[in-house]
Amino acid sequence: MRDQRETARQWKAVLITAFVLAILTSIPQIHLLYVRGSEWNGSCALLDPDELAYLAYTNALINGRPRRNDPYSGKDNSESETLYSVQFFPAYVLAIPARIAGISADSAFILLLFGATVATFLVSWWLLFELTDNQMLAIIGAVCILAFSTAAAHSPIQIFKGIESGYDPFPFLRRYIPAIPFPIFLASTIFIWRSVTRDLKWALLAGLSFCVLVYSYFFLWTALAAWFFTILILWMLARPEDHKRVLQVCGILIAMGAVALAPYSWLLTQRGTSIEHGQILELRRTPDLFRGPELYGALILLVLLHQIRRRSIAWNDSRTIFLASFAIAPFVVFNQQILTGRSLQPFHYEEFAANYWVVVAAFLALGILRRKLPQRILVYMAVAGIGFTLMLAVQGTRLMADTNIQLDQVRPAALSLKTKDFEGVVFVSDRILTNSLPAISNKPVLWARYLYTFSNVNLTEQRRRFYQYLYYSGIDRNQFVRMLKLDFTSQWEVFGAERVNPVLTASHEPITESEVERAGQEYATFVSSFDFNLATNPLIAYALVDPNDNLSNLDRWYERDSGERVGEFISYRLRLRTTR
Repeated sequence: MRDQRETARQWKAVLITAFVLAILTSIPQIHLLYVRGSEWNGSCALLDPDELAYLAYTNALINGRPRRNDPYSGKDNSESETLYSVQFFPAYVLAIPARIAGISADSAFILLLFGATVATFLVSWWLLFELTDNQMLAIIGAVCILAFSTAAAHSPIQIFKGIESGYDPFPFLRRYIPAIPFPIFLASTIFIWRSVTRDLKWALLAGLSFCVLVYSYFFLWTALAAWFFTILILWMLARPEDHKRVLQVCGILIAMGAVALAPYSWLLTQRGTSIEHGQILELRRTPDLFRGPELYGALILLVLLHQIRRRSIAWNDSRTIFLASFAIAPFVVFNQQILTGRSLQPFHYEEFAANYWVVVAAFLALGILRRKLPQRILVYMAVAGIGFTLMLAVQGTRLMADTNIQLDQVRPAALSLKTKDFEGVVFVSDRILTNSLPAISNKPVLWARYLYTFSNVNLTEQRRRFYQYLYYSGIDRNQFVRMLKLDFTSQWEVFGAERVNPVLTASHEPITESEVERAGQEYATFVSSFDFNLATNPLIAYALVDPNDNLSNLDRWYERDSGERVGEFISYRLRLRTTR
């Protein structure tokens, strides 16, 4: 009876902590509800601007559109696969229940934020408790994994400059990837642990987890494959007496991985050309040894080696091997290009995988090297973990507050088009609205920043549509040149992501003044040669604009009806002019 009461008390502590963390990570949503009050229109609070594209794809699935849907261009069942149609598993996990329950994609994202926090905490706690058998350390460590992994993605120099210079406050919560598959990513490490120390059947769950991740997120399944390689090689070297068990685990993982990767590889052969360029694959073999997770992993390894030399722990102890695997794996994912010659945006591993590994390794080291930590140390760590989580939540709220408020303000305008039936696209002058309209109304748009991520639109057409958007917005050459000097999105559209974001490539080339001038001339030529073919490709069915917008260029090619006022915007039904 006493054991049952103790177990119940421990579970109560775990669940209460999970609930508290979920409330803290939901502060951006709570803030949006508070600020908007009775005027809240049902929008979810974004943690990352890229969540809009995932929201749009989920919304399309909820509305019954096929796996190969393109919410921004409106063209479905394309011959080409997209990143969304290949990594479809988490989208359907979210969309199917939402459709059954009759809730919007925004509502599903709100619930996912809470649920993903709880799930990730519980799996992190399970992992630490499994290897340390220290309940209190496992709870506090799980809190710190969620909190400190953001800092662990940065080098010490970056942290000194300020955490705002880096990634999202809670990288694992970016919806729907990696928020949905991330707990599976962590749980698979527990399955490997149990498969080599207890029962081989756990390898089946590890293999199944890998299969799920293959159709969830590229950077998670490749990271997991690297960790599988690391842990199994280490185990074979340190414990040769277990070679039969390790080979059996390898066989199961390889067989199940091959089954998953065969159709996956075929899907990739059907990918659109825009995916190839948009992912910015680099062909290089240079080592990459000084990223934050590598530095922290090296430090943990030094501590581990020191303790082994002191004979505090055995180098071939199963827990020591497991701890070492998390510290070594970052070097594998950041330097695989030495063998393969290919590097694909490795900062994703820095943000979504390796940083979590090293924090897990740090707390495993605490649990293994110090069986009983002083009570005050545990209290300090708990306060630090909760405090850092709160700080990150507030920071995330502040960074995205204006955008989230604007998204909620324009939501009624987007919903006004949801029930309208028409052929063609919508010209939306407001940038917030043009990016969010497909995620809300399920209607295609002339241009949006995320248009190119769906392979129906290649990069050439993406730029042309951006120029059309500017043309219909009344932007002249001089205004365009000023935008190129100051506006991140304009630079991205014209010169490409790799020229704007130095994180994306190892050899970043800044945009030059002469390139800006040439782009200005290109746009001026585009405006002067604008013709009927451009005006009808694509055909614009509606315009959703601000009353003060300059629509003189739009009026050259389309007739507007009397319009319908929707909040701060006016919705016009357009008809192509037969004479100009």
